[in-house]
Amino acid sequence: MRSECSLIGAAVDIGQPKEGTELAPSWLRVKGFRDVFNKKFSAVHDLGDITAKKSEEDPSLKTKFTQLDAYAKQLGQVISEELSKNRFVFTLGGDHSLAAGTLAGTMEFNPDIKVIWVDANADINTPDTSPSANTHGMPVALAMGLVDHVDAKGKFEWMPRLKPENIAYIGLRDVDPGEQKFIDELGIMAFTAEETKRLGIEKVLELIQEKLDPNSDSDFHISFDVDGIDPSFFPSTGTPVDGGISLDDGKKIIEYFVSTGRLAALDMVEVNPLLGDREALERTLESSIELISPLGPGPMKAPFIRPSISNERFSF
Repeated sequence: MRSECSLIGAAVDIGQPKEGTELAPSWLRVKGFRDVFNKKFSAVHDLGDITAKKSEEDPSLKTKFTQLDAYAKQLGQVISEELSKNRFVFTLGGDHSLAAGTLAGTMEFNPDIKVIWVDANADINTPDTSPSANTHGMPVALAMGLVDHVDAKGKFEWMPRLKPENIAYIGLRDVDPGEQKFIDELGIMAFTAEETKRLGIEKVLELIQEKLDPNSDSDFHISFDVDGIDPSFFPSTGTPVDGGISLDDGKKIIEYFVSTGRLAALDMVEVNPLLGDREALERTLESSIELISPLGPGPMKAPFIRPSISNERFSF
């Protein structure tokens, strides 16, 4: 695995209605993430936060898409640049709409990168299939070019396209009918939380490896929504769904792809420090730090390199 890490805070809440996801990157940094990364990599480059705040004046879908298109383009550019420096990229969200940018960045770097999507939801909705019209439920659809809607006209056309055979889901248990139709028709590999428990995470990872990476030569991008894990471990998240995979299984997913030496990028999204009482926040923090524990280790304690990109440059 790459010995240097670029840490990017995706301080964004534009994909869903609840306040707080935009605060998670700074909250987690202050609460111990910096120390974890310092111990795991030979150098840690904290690029600061790339910010976007949802519009209170105009909550229309057209405005949401306009904001997300601009945000994803900025985030994707930074990620692609950091990967080209042979650095592992960790994006700390923020809501899952940010993955439109992380997917764009990793696919710009490697068009054939394999994506592991850990989530209770499939995030492959379009405006025509989504009950909520929240864009944090659409990044996979955007990356695949499935969104054909008047409010998205002229947007996201710059994005590289994710092939259905290059993504696998783990932990699904709250999938809308339109999403399930896409998964079935496109032949996307998907394991529900129940299937993951029944088969065992080791078998699930083996099957994913056989389909997505039969020659053991692919780079990987994990996009990890913490609600993929049971809410008993991550209570401070916006859309908790009971019956998720265990924290231990979440760690094993990361550990497995770290062990390949080809994990290029990891997103961790949907922590919300404004949700829950003190006990819930402490539990969420403990689980967050535990989840990323398989990363690294680097050969030595890392010098923490201060942000080299101005936050203001990326504010919308």
